[in-house]
Order: sequence, then structure tokens, then C-alpha cells
Amino acid sequence: MTLDVMVKKAASSQTTLIGQREHCSLDPACLASLGLVLGSQIRVRRGADQLALYTVSETRQESIDTTVRMALVARERLAAPDEFDAVIDTEVVNTTLSDEQAREDSEFVERLDDDGRQCELVVLAPHGGSIEEHTDDQAERFASTLTDACVSVSAWRCRGFKTDGGAFARWHITSTDISEASFPLLRTIRRRGFANAVAFHGMSEPGVIIGGGAPLALKEQIAAALRTVVSGSNIKVRIADPSEEYDGDSPDNIVNRLTASGTNGVQIEQSLEARAHCGMAIADAVAGVYRLDLAQLRRKSTAGSV
Repeated sequence: MTLDVMVKKAASSQTTLIGQREHCSLDPACLASLGLVLGSQIRVRRGADQLALYTVSETRQESIDTTVRMALVARERLAAPDEFDAVIDTEVVNTTLSDEQAREDSEFVERLDDDGRQCELVVLAPHGGSIEEHTDDQAERFASTLTDACVSVSAWRCRGFKTDGGAFARWHITSTDISEASFPLLRTIRRRGFANAVAFHGMSEPGVIIGGGAPLALKEQIAAALRTVVSGSNIKVRIADPSEEYDGDSPDNIVNRLTASGTNGVQIEQSLEARAHCGMAIADAVAGVYRLDLAQLRRKSTAGSV
């Protein structure tokens, strides 16, 4: 569904908008008329060429209910420091295009490999394609490696493209904001309650940072495996410090939300150098840790049932 709107400056009281490049607000009546819930993502288009995804982080009663509000940094994603006319679209992912067509059309698509029932492990790449390059390839390699080892794994990833560059600015949605209401395939597995989840991400900082809500012991195993595969390079591997930008331990992070406990996700943040030169080796090393851990759990379960 699409709707013509006016994008205006955020009010000083709108604390979820100020300084947030991916957030916007809608009038509650407008939100309801679009069939959306708070926290949903929307597309906002300005003219023929400017387009970006936003999260509806709050509602605000407006005198004109087709008013959308954004902070300056959010409006600048659409090259518009001031107020402007726009069109919002509730269809976040294009559900019809192939990957090749999505690349040609500078589009955003969602993919899921899942048998509809397994709940042991899920791998994620929310920012694949040209958003955070190589992360979707890593997720697919991880899933393929474990499937070959007879481990059940589901793989959810998104791919976003922009032919003249800028896919990150157009399509990136922070992991704590990703809403299953806006991603049809994600919605099919959101309530599954996976025992384990791992997500591959890209970052602008050097090295590899391992975060997520999973136990420290698991993150230490992964860190040790990754240090082995990047040995001889300048790539440093470390575990995220609590409360730093890349710690990934928020219960709102999609990698944690997909787990049964809400706390058993692992987030792998990687520099472009790490992804480009060691991406497949990193995926294989992480898969190796899960293969061993899941095998050990199965043996304990079997022994306990005798």
C-alpha cells in the first residue's frame, strides 16, 4: 500500500527520532490505516531517485494525519535537509524479483531456506547484497557446510543493491529494529524458538568482533577458531565488551529474538578486509564450532535417555 505524505522536521519532544538516521514517526490513525504496527519498517520515496527504509519508532497525533516526521540525519538520507513531499510504501522487500533482477533494479529482497519445522539452528544475514558485502554468502556457506554434515539449519538473509553505490544508506535497518511485520519470510520463523542463532554482519572498524547474547564460553570458542583462520594476517579477533556498539546482546536484536531463550544469539561483526579475504574461512570456522557443540549436546541427550 502506498500513501502520499509530507515529511516534516522532528519535534524536540520526539526522543526516538533525534539523532536517528533510520527512524520516523507517523500519526496513529495513519499507521492503522496502512495496516502497520509500531516498529514496522516502511519505504519512503522522494521523487524518482531518492528512496530509503525507515522504522516507525513512535506515533504522534498530527493535525494532518499524512504527516511523517524525521530528524535531520534521517531526512539527509533522502538528500533533503528541509521538509518535502514523499510517498510511503508498506512493501519493504520486493517479493517477486530474482537476485539478478534485484541487482539490476537497485532493489531489496528477502530469502529463506527452511524445512518448516527444525528448531536447532538458524543463520542470518540481514544486510546482504551490497549493504554489507559478502555476509549473505557467508550465511549460505555456513548453512551448506552444516547441512553437508547432517546438521539441520535454516538460513534467512536479505539482499539490497544500488547500482551507483549507497546500498547501505538506502536499505540498512539496525538489527534491534528489524520487525517481522515487515519481512514476510522472517515472520514464518519468528515464533519457532530456535535453540541457537548466528548472524553475519559487516562493520567499518578493523578486525572481527564477536557479540550476541550467547554464553561467553561459546563466544570464546568461536574467537579461538577465528584466530586460527586469520593467523598470519593483520586481522584481529576479539569478543565485544559489554555495552559497546557491537556487543549485540540486546534482547531486541533479531539474532537473540529468534532463539527460544531470547539470549542465545551470536553476532559476528567483520571489517570489509575480513569478509573479502577470509569470509568463507570465517564461515567454515564458525560452522565447525556449532557442529562440534551440537554433536556434544546430542551425545549427552542420548546418554541421558538410556
